[in-house]
Amino acid sequence: MNTISSMIFFLANRGMGRALRHRDYAMYAAAGWFSNIGLWVQRIAVSWLTWTYTGSWTWLGVIVFAEGFTTTIVMPIAGIYADRLDRLSIARISQLGLMAVSAVLATLTFLGLTNIWILLGLMIFCGVIEGFWTPVRLSIPPNLVPREDLPSALGISASLFNLASFVGPAIAGIIIAYFETTDTQFGFAFAFNSATFLSYLVVLFVIKLREEERLSQIEVGFFAEFKAGVNYVIKTPGLPLFLMLMMFTSLCMRPFRELFAGISDDVFGQGADGLAILTGAAGIGAVVGALVIANLPSVRGMVRLIFIFLVIDVIIQITFAFSPSFIFAVICAAGMGFAVTTAGIGGQVLVQSAIRDDMRGRVMSLWGIIMRGGVPTGSIILGFIVSVVGFQAGLLVITGVFVFVLLLVIPRSGPLIERMELPPPEDLKLPNS
Repeated sequence: MNTISSMIFFLANRGMGRALRHRDYAMYAAAGWFSNIGLWVQRIAVSWLTWTYTGSWTWLGVIVFAEGFTTTIVMPIAGIYADRLDRLSIARISQLGLMAVSAVLATLTFLGLTNIWILLGLMIFCGVIEGFWTPVRLSIPPNLVPREDLPSALGISASLFNLASFVGPAIAGIIIAYFETTDTQFGFAFAFNSATFLSYLVVLFVIKLREEERLSQIEVGFFAEFKAGVNYVIKTPGLPLFLMLMMFTSLCMRPFRELFAGISDDVFGQGADGLAILTGAAGIGAVVGALVIANLPSVRGMVRLIFIFLVIDVIIQITFAFSPSFIFAVICAAGMGFAVTTAGIGGQVLVQSAIRDDMRGRVMSLWGIIMRGGVPTGSIILGFIVSVVGFQAGLLVITGVFVFVLLLVIPRSGPLIERMELPPPEDLKLPNS
């Protein structure tokens, strides 16, 4: 067997191709990739439109925070319904809602009726819908592939998401530049995003879950079921410490992307083109990081790998703060995208592998709060600090906070490594569950 044949055999049977052998997962991943391209087109348009309206670092953080905060509030409720109801039905309704928001945003922009406050309101409403979509989105892949193929499935999904974060900004840049002479140039970007939801909707009506979901059959009220999910997290050895680490990763090491508009224009004077280049570079790095996780044969050694890449991310983010040129900043952006994505996807693989399916919606809603809610919270904190002390000092402050947390967690990571890389405990005794 020659080298190329050996590589193909590895990818298909031990690498990332394992998950693609399952038809429904392959369709789900492909449709998600196309939809995520539209998502990134809209994100770039919203970010640049915000900067156009305000020229404010703080407003960049506020817009991201407003969407993420409402998502965070809704997710605990959505997680419970994801364990009670048909997850595919919730997914279909969520996608229809997100498509409608993009269509409204496009229409208002074409009519010249948008301003920063209308944009803020629509992003809040979008955040509510995303709150229902996120726990379901995170819960579906484990029901489309067997547990042994989960690292491959999550790695592929993340690879495609981050590939979209490279392609999407490029398309956004083309759309915004092509229609630059009109007053409604951003409306075309929002309309493009609305159209990309159609492929996802079609697939969500076609696929079937691999096995019958073990949904929660005991309906004892919202607070009791939410408490059961929290108790499950607390009583699963290693999980609370690991979630705390990932929360600070989200707060301190991921918000750099959300400030790219200000970094591009205010720090390096590169405008919208620079925004697309920085975002695309981070996306390329993230794709490589996702492919690393996708080709791991198992979760063994995953915790140590996460620690290694978090340390690398700290070093690169400090270097990024002192970038002497735009090209150097682009290289750093790619490095940060690679390191933080490897750690984040590895973390999701561990959590998904360590929990029972009847608790998956609730636990993944908590994961979504940490990862989805942490970025906008960190963005508004970082945006405020940068507006007071400057870009370099602000980035160093938030990185220093994460270094402190990392130094607290690493010495206590022995039991975490032992537990998080094992299957979920089926006999965990919980009240109210």
